[in-house]
Amino acid sequence: MNLALLPVGLDAVVARVDVDGPLGARLAELGLRPGARVRPTHAAAAGARVVALGADRIALDRATCDRVQITLP
Repeated sequence: MNLALLPVGLDAVVARVDVDGPLGARLAELGLRPGARVRPTHAAAAGARVVALGADRIALDRATCDRVQITLP
């Protein structure tokens, strides 16, 4: 399952982030890496999401959400 399909409010664990280059490195710096617990807090236009990573919130576009594979705890 990918992050774009996870309903708002449900927790999940990141299994894989299929994003390379500078964006992949930045996502890892923000804490979006395998083993991280995530929870979508808002669904935005065109499939974008606001995702909680601990106390932080990051906004991700649909294409990036599609590339973040998750598992349910």
